[in-house]
Amino acid sequence: MEYTNSYTYFGIDSRGVIDHRGLVATAKGRFDPQAITSLLRLQPFRSHAYGEQRKNGSIFLFSSWSAVRSSAGRLDAEAQCLEIVRILEDKIAMLRKIKKQYEVSFSLVIVPSIHGEEPPLLRFPEEVIRFCYETGTEIEVDMYIYPVDSPVAMQGRGDTDGMDGI
Repeated sequence: MEYTNSYTYFGIDSRGVIDHRGLVATAKGRFDPQAITSLLRLQPFRSHAYGEQRKNGSIFLFSSWSAVRSSAGRLDAEAQCLEIVRILEDKIAMLRKIKKQYEVSFSLVIVPSIHGEEPPLLRFPEEVIRFCYETGTEIEVDMYIYPVDSPVAMQGRGDTDGMDGI
C-alpha cells in the first residue's frame, strides 16, 4: 500500500519579528481573517486572528489565513500548484491590494509526507513562477519523511499538516 502523498495550499500570514515567543506580528500585520475571506471570496480551511486563543491556551501573536488546498495527483506538486494558481489568477489585483494594506506574506506551501517511497515531483512551470513573481508569493516545502515501517506509515497516516497543536 502506498502512503506517500502531498498536498499544497495558499497561505497569508502576518509579517513580524521572531522573539522568545515566536512570530509576533507588526501592528499593520494583525489582520482579520474574515476580511481576507470577504475580499477574496474564498473560504479558508484554517485561519486565526492575532489575539485568539490556541488549543493549548496560549495566544496567537500573528494572524493567518490558509485556503485553496489541492491534493491533485497524489505525488504531483506541480499539478497542485497549477490548480491553486489557476484559482487565484483572477484575484491578483486583490492580492496586491491586501499586501499593500497589511504587512503580510503570501506562500504556496507544499506538504509532502514521504514514507520510504518515491518523493513527489517538485517542478514549477512558468505559470506558477509568474504568479509568485506578480504577487510576491514565496514557495515553501514543509516535508515529513518516515521510514516505510514507521508506526505512522503502518497506521496509514492521513492528510494532516502537522499543525494540530497550533
